[in-house]
Amino acid sequence: MLVPLAPPLLAAAALAAFAAGFVKGFAGFGFAVVFTPLLSLISDDPRHVVFAALVLGTLMSLGVIAELRHAITRDRALPVLLGTALGTPAGIALLGLVARPALKFVIAGLAVGVTILRLARVRVRLGGGAGPLAAGALLGGLLNGCTSMGGPVPAMVVAWQGRAVADSRAILVMFNLLSYVLAIAVALAGGIARPHWLLSGLWLAPAAALGTFAGIRAVRRIPPSVFGHVITAVVGLAGLAGLASALRLYLSIG
Repeated sequence: MLVPLAPPLLAAAALAAFAAGFVKGFAGFGFAVVFTPLLSLISDDPRHVVFAALVLGTLMSLGVIAELRHAITRDRALPVLLGTALGTPAGIALLGLVARPALKFVIAGLAVGVTILRLARVRVRLGGGAGPLAAGALLGGLLNGCTSMGGPVPAMVVAWQGRAVADSRAILVMFNLLSYVLAIAVALAGGIARPHWLLSGLWLAPAAALGTFAGIRAVRRIPPSVFGHVITAVVGLAGLAGLASALRLYLSIG
């Protein structure tokens, strides 16, 4: 993928991977939100872009989890893993039952709406227990399976719970890693993806890794309030990207 492109475009692809890695290292989620729209402008095969994002996102998630291993505890991991493991296959099963543009509009509209509420300083408070985490991971996994836009849901949950930076990043990276792995497994088992598609973007791994490392270093130097603004920005970007994707899919069907 992208190898035949001119050097300036190859450099642009590496820069997109670096930027996506930075967001991933900083916030614990958001790699595909940044990487997929930017690479889709360069590559003429969106399938390659999607599966390259899955593989690179998995690798970067492993790096962030290694950095956050002390923040991953059973009371945080179990509800996230359970909700994601149940929600993602259910979302995949819904693919043939519900129109994808409608689902994309729902999750994208939710993400944009919550971003507007946060920018307007409308406060929503959730309890800090396992219930909201499991529910957020379940809904996020469901929407991930249907639309690939499920990440904003658990991000909103941890923001509304008022969790610390390390807790939020650990929860979000666990959700992302499991979602990526499940999506790859289902794609391969169902014949949706070919193995060489999954390897086509590995040459971008060094740039993504450098960005992830830079994001991990940056998050250690910022106050919690700034981290909350970054979460809001990434959720908003996910919503806008989802709206654009849904509109494009709707127009292509029409």
